[in-house]
Amino acid sequence: MAKSKRKGTYTHNYDPDRLRQLIKEQRGAKEIMKELQISRYSLYEQLLMLQDEDNELYDIPGLLDPPTLEEKRWWKYKKDGVIFSERMLEYAGFKPGDAFEMVVEEDRVILKKI
Repeated sequence: MAKSKRKGTYTHNYDPDRLRQLIKEQRGAKEIMKELQISRYSLYEQLLMLQDEDNELYDIPGLLDPPTLEEKRWWKYKKDGVIFSERMLEYAGFKPGDAFEMVVEEDRVILKKI
């Protein structure tokens, strides 16, 4: 198949060739999201784009499954982001007015004081 001209144009980390390969390997939605570092919504969007480009229907196991209780538990934080209590920040060495940057490394989030 010809390389897509739309790579990276419409959605975060869109790589149709890699997505097509992961689908052919019958990877599940969670595996694909982790591999491509995208959300469930982005995966769904990219799947629609790929199907349109290829004029073919693809199935990704688990993509349309209802959210688990664990996923639902974290929904309340999506609107406001991650919230740390004052006590937790003080325990970690932060003081009111301190600024920090957030670094994401694989499966960890690191706060660095700046």
